[in-house]
Amino acid sequence: MQNNEHRENPDIRAFYEKEMYGVWRDGETVTYELLGRDPKETEVSDKPRNPFEIIGGELVKIHVEKDGRETDFTIHAYLPTAEARAKYPNGSPFIVSLHPLMPTDVLLENGYAVLVFNSFAMASDNTERKGNFYDIYPYGEDGSEQTGVLMAWGWGAAKVLDAVYGGLNRDFCLDADASMVTGVSRCGKSAAVCGAFEKRFRMTIPACSGAGGLALYNYRSTGYTYDLTGVGGPAAYTYGENEPLSCLQSDAERGWFVDRFLSFAEPKDIPYDQEWLPILAMGENRYYFIIAACMSEDWVNAPSMWECYKKANAIYEAHGLGDHIVLSFHREGHAVLAEDAERIVAYFNRVYYGMDTRVSIPELKTSVFAGQEK
Repeated sequence: MQNNEHRENPDIRAFYEKEMYGVWRDGETVTYELLGRDPKETEVSDKPRNPFEIIGGELVKIHVEKDGRETDFTIHAYLPTAEARAKYPNGSPFIVSLHPLMPTDVLLENGYAVLVFNSFAMASDNTERKGNFYDIYPYGEDGSEQTGVLMAWGWGAAKVLDAVYGGLNRDFCLDADASMVTGVSRCGKSAAVCGAFEKRFRMTIPACSGAGGLALYNYRSTGYTYDLTGVGGPAAYTYGENEPLSCLQSDAERGWFVDRFLSFAEPKDIPYDQEWLPILAMGENRYYFIIAACMSEDWVNAPSMWECYKKANAIYEAHGLGDHIVLSFHREGHAVLAEDAERIVAYFNRVYYGMDTRVSIPELKTSVFAGQEK
């Protein structure tokens, strides 16, 4: 039926796998071992901590096997108190994050758990094709043997979900079906890719994902001026340079994709634009929550992500799922902010649990760019 045509369109999925992100992998045997509290949590040091270093929480070693190959990686599970999660009868909803989240405390206070892993150990952020993912699936010359780094990071999030369904939900009092995946910037791109291919995640939360994520390749905001007073910004903000396709194909970033992605000379050569990532994640029991910053993020191109949202939203609306895709556009900050976390909680509690929250769906379906389209 038409409702499934967009969610499971084989041509779009095949395009993304063959021409852009690479082959999505699954079917592994996944087990885990509880390692206890992170001992680094209580370490005292005079040196400032690296904000990308994952510290604290309950440690879990996840073991993955497939066709005689195996690998191990560790996640950090930050868990709410029994009192905070009491309103969720089946356990805490939880977010799998590809890196530390700034507002983890906000989520914990609201009864949400956060499971974090090191995406750069999962797959090296370069063209070396090293890491946990490539231990199982070595990168080859043939397209059927190629998976880019963004897809590899998303695979890692899916393996965390495998462990949750394999018993971690009972160990940590998690609602296995109330799962979300998120990441910021390049990890936001990966979260969007993961949501399109891993159907079990209930909500996808790509943040500040930009080009290769939810910014349309064929919509540039460079040189255009917008009124950002709606988010506390200036009345006239002119966008500078957006990240071009050539940057994604550079030595610094082409590892995110497969070899055939280099064949696109211009954005117009790409047959399907990025609204298809949220469309592939569409479903009666699935939700999409886009985060972006409106200023000081010219490179990331928030107006283009608004255009991507509009195109995807039209498909969601046509299938009676308009309330299943929303957005949180804050003023500035290349991150998931506390205000975004509060909206995530309020929105998910309303649409998934049916709670009467203060969040307004129409409010989460607009932005300062509405009516200012170029």
